[in-house]
Amino acid sequence: MAADPGPVARAKMHPDGPTLSGVIWGSMRSEEQFESSAKLADFLRFLLDRGITTVDTANTYGYPHPYTVEEFLGGAIKEVGRDKFEIVTKGGVMRVSPHTPQNRIRHYDFTAKNLKFWVDRSLQKLGVDYVDIYLLHRPDYLMEPDETAAALDDIVASGKARAIGVSNFSPSRMDLLAARLKASIVTNQVEFSPIHLAPISNGVFDHAIHHGYRPMIWSPVGGGRLLRSDEPQVVRIRTLLAGMAARMGLDGPAEAAMAFVARHPARGVPIVGSGKRERVEGAIKAVNAVMDRQDWYEIVTQTSEMLEL
Repeated sequence: MAADPGPVARAKMHPDGPTLSGVIWGSMRSEEQFESSAKLADFLRFLLDRGITTVDTANTYGYPHPYTVEEFLGGAIKEVGRDKFEIVTKGGVMRVSPHTPQNRIRHYDFTAKNLKFWVDRSLQKLGVDYVDIYLLHRPDYLMEPDETAAALDDIVASGKARAIGVSNFSPSRMDLLAARLKASIVTNQVEFSPIHLAPISNGVFDHAIHHGYRPMIWSPVGGGRLLRSDEPQVVRIRTLLAGMAARMGLDGPAEAAMAFVARHPARGVPIVGSGKRERVEGAIKAVNAVMDRQDWYEIVTQTSEMLEL
């Protein structure tokens, strides 16, 4: 176990947007990790002690069925205190669940009626009056941009969300929506890790730097695949990360992966989904470390055969 890393730094996400903690805790698997909201509340107090004040969730998260995590998380937040947290939630993904019998197939719906219904439902389940950022959760390819933008502006104007963001959006799709919005898009939550490099080559990170917002990073450790997979390429990367972690004074490959993510100039803010306190402390130490440039490129060349050096 590494020494106490101290509290994490703060992250200003956009000139017109909120300041979050420099590591975000993700609640997607919270029902699997904690026996009750009271147990989760104890963990949230630990996060606060480490300076992690931002919690990420979504209306569709739930185990064993979708659409239950917000209520579970809301019970814990109520016990600890709403004023202590920045809450990020998402809407627009429609999943098949006993809680949504109208859904016969997973799909996406950014219509005004759907977004307004689900933001109200999220606030009700979380037991709060507003969320700090409301994200469109993955692209809806049937999105009518004027309708969606007007709905999001209404959500902000009504005080139900203090800011708007997106998740897994391409630069062109962000620009399309932004051109119709009065509110700023303050972040794009995207996947990035040593085994998923798309944002460094598809324009996503370039767009963030150009427009002055910081991405949120989901699965910075590849959703656990980086630590468990026996695929030869992943094993090579894991071994490489372990050596780098030892040199950097980090706990192991997961923490080196976090340092890799934090090294990019887009300054993405990682989401840590672990309920283990040592993983959280390791993540804080990792984002405060600066990975050597050549080490960073060594990881990239293990993952991408197309990169020309």
